[in-house]
Amino acid sequence: MKNSSRIVLAAVIFALLVFGVGAALMFARGYKNTDAQEKTVFAMDTACTARTWGVDPEKICGEIKRLESVFDCHSEQSEISKLNLSGYGKMSKDMKAFLGQSAALTEKYPDADISIGAVTKLWNVTGKDPKVPDDEEIAIALKTCGYENIQLDGDSCTLQGGAQLDAGAAAKGYALDCAKQKLKDSKAQCAVVTMGSSSLLYGKKPDGKDFSVAVKDPESPDGMLLKFTCGECFVSTSGGYERYFERDGKRYIHIFDKTTGRPAETDLTSVTVICGSGLKSDQLSTSIFIGGTKKLGEYFADKSIQIIAVDTQGNIHISKALENKITLEKSGHTIIVEK
Repeated sequence: MKNSSRIVLAAVIFALLVFGVGAALMFARGYKNTDAQEKTVFAMDTACTARTWGVDPEKICGEIKRLESVFDCHSEQSEISKLNLSGYGKMSKDMKAFLGQSAALTEKYPDADISIGAVTKLWNVTGKDPKVPDDEEIAIALKTCGYENIQLDGDSCTLQGGAQLDAGAAAKGYALDCAKQKLKDSKAQCAVVTMGSSSLLYGKKPDGKDFSVAVKDPESPDGMLLKFTCGECFVSTSGGYERYFERDGKRYIHIFDKTTGRPAETDLTSVTVICGSGLKSDQLSTSIFIGGTKKLGEYFADKSIQIIAVDTQGNIHISKALENKITLEKSGHTIIVEK
C-alpha cells in the first residue's frame, strides 16, 4: 500500500499470483485504509478476497463458502457431485437458479457448456494426474455433452445420456451474484470481491471516481497488459496461460471445446467480459475465448456486455463503450474498437 489515498488490494493480487488462478487483478483507489475491512478464504478452488466498506467481509466470504458446498466438483459431498453420481436429484434453490441461467445462456451462446464434465474429468487438466486420452475415450465422453441433456422439472434435475456437470465456467460468477445480493441486504457502501478470474465491484467509492481494473498480460501473467475504469459491475477474464499441463512439448489448457473434446485451440489469448451479471460475465468470457476472433462479431453485437479480447497477433479488440476508458501498460499492441 503506497499511501492512505491509494489502496491496492495487495491480498487479492498476492492470492492470484500464488495460486495461479485468475486473469484479472482488481484494485480500488481513493479510500482510507481504516475505512475498509478485508478477509480472504479459499473456496471453489481459488482464493477469494472480500474487501468491504460498511459491512463485515465475513458475511461475504461465508456466503461464498456456503456455495462451495453446492458447486465444488472436487468434493464428493457437494450437491453437484452427488447429482453427477446419481444422474437425478432434488435441487437446492441455488442449483436450480444456476442450471436454469447457465443453460439459457448456452442456448444463445453454445461454445461454453456446463454439461462438459465427462470431458474435463477425462483430461483432468487441473488435477494431480492429467493425461492425454485417446480418440476412443474422447468420443465416448463427447456423447454425453449437450445442455439439452440437463432436464429440469420443477425442483428436480435429470442428467440424460450420462451427462456430467462441470460448473467451472460459471460458478464463481454465480457466487458473486449472490455476494452482491448479500451486500445489498447488508446495506454495504462499497466492496471489491475477487475470486481468481472473476470479480465484483460494488457500490460507489467515497471519492466519487470510478474503479480501476488491471488485466494481466497473457504473455507474461506476472505483469499487466492494460487498465480500464468502470463503475459497479462484474468482471471476468478467461485465458489458457495459467491452468494447463505440458506433455511431449505440447501445452494442454483447461478450457475445452465441446465439438472436439479437446482443449480449445483458439486465436485469442485473453478475453475479459464486463457486465451486470456475474454468471454471464464468467460464462461468456469462456465462450468468447473458445469461439475465437471469427465469432467476435456476434458477441460485440450484444450491448449488455463489454469485451476486451486479445488475439495472438497482439491486437486488442474492445467494445465501443470502452474506447476512452482503457490505458495500455505494455507497448506493441494495437487497439481495435469494434462497432
